[in-house]
Amino acid sequence: MVITVANTAVATAAAIVRIGARPVFVDVDPERLTMDPVHLVAVIDALAPQRPKAIIPVHLYGQPADMPAIVSIAAENGMAVVEDCAQAHGARIDGRRVGSWGQAGCFSTYPTKNLGGVGDGGMITTHNGRLAEKLRRIREYGWHERYISRTPGTNSRLDELQAAVLRVK
Repeated sequence: MVITVANTAVATAAAIVRIGARPVFVDVDPERLTMDPVHLVAVIDALAPQRPKAIIPVHLYGQPADMPAIVSIAAENGMAVVEDCAQAHGARIDGRRVGSWGQAGCFSTYPTKNLGGVGDGGMITTHNGRLAEKLRRIREYGWHERYISRTPGTNSRLDELQAAVLRVK
């Protein structure tokens, strides 16, 4: 199980299902429209003794979720945090950028996003070196070395045209 917000895009729930997990939805704070920590605790308590593996807060309209509270709740419950930053490029909480609070931050650069390219694209941030290396392998056919795959992967590299447009923006 992975907890996320009920008002997220279908892509968030689809990613959860794709890894073989079940999405569990939590209500949002009516002012911020992001994950409500009070409702998050209530959902975790309601699921006991089962424990979700992760929380995916979604930053929305440039408005960051309450990451200090969410990260604290996750730590208390032994859960990972993966931030959905697709609609909040550059947003900060207490001077700290979104995408740096959890184990990973996921950014979309689809043309309709806050930082949009001219086609599909995205980025993942992490402060965990082992996770970063695993993500690099997954994005390029699972290659450990060129043409040698140790794990399943895909072709999901940001192309040069997208990178050039995003660099200017």
